[in-house]
Amino acid sequence: MGLNNIFSGGSREKQSFFPTYSKQAETAQIAAKYLKELVKSDDPEERKLLTRMIKKQETTGDELLREFYVELNGAFITPFDREDMNALAMDLDTFLDFINHSAKTILMYNPKKIDKQIKEIIDNIHEDANLMMQIFSLLDDIGKNHQQIGELCQQVTQIEHVVDEIYGDYITYLFSNEKDEIELLKYKEIAQAVEDTTDRAKDVSSTVKCLIIKQS
Repeated sequence: MGLNNIFSGGSREKQSFFPTYSKQAETAQIAAKYLKELVKSDDPEERKLLTRMIKKQETTGDELLREFYVELNGAFITPFDREDMNALAMDLDTFLDFINHSAKTILMYNPKKIDKQIKEIIDNIHEDANLMMQIFSLLDDIGKNHQQIGELCQQVTQIEHVVDEIYGDYITYLFSNEKDEIELLKYKEIAQAVEDTTDRAKDVSSTVKCLIIKQS
């Protein structure tokens, strides 16, 4: 049975999966917003609060993943191959995990300052999360929306390329200019954490692009 036939039949399975994906994307979007606020704050207590709020979203994401597995195991018919559906849910959850890890890394190292390059990367993480929301709002009709979804996925890929450049230039700058070895280590670890997060966003978009190819 083709994907469009499943959709046109209005199966219960189709109705149950996509809201869960969208909720996963929403938790990531909220967490990314808090991460953006975190690096704007110089108040240690506010940073702790925002880190706890991000952790709460990560916990919600874990609950959504468990809910997804219950739905998947109970489904007779699925919109996509089960392996692809599982990969998509896992990639979304991992993206959220890395947002949480970035916040914990910043809180743990407590750097003297948050350089503009870190803020730029986190701005891009937030944009990644916004793009996820758009992608998953369209995914329930991938046949109709494949071009728009593909364009949004390409924007995620472009963000990853931009962040790679920011990260590379920043590391070069650090080793050339930062004389405090302890602070250098802190900045490097934070930069690595946030750069890795954009890689995980690209993983989500790559999985979605594979779905588009398989369903075309």
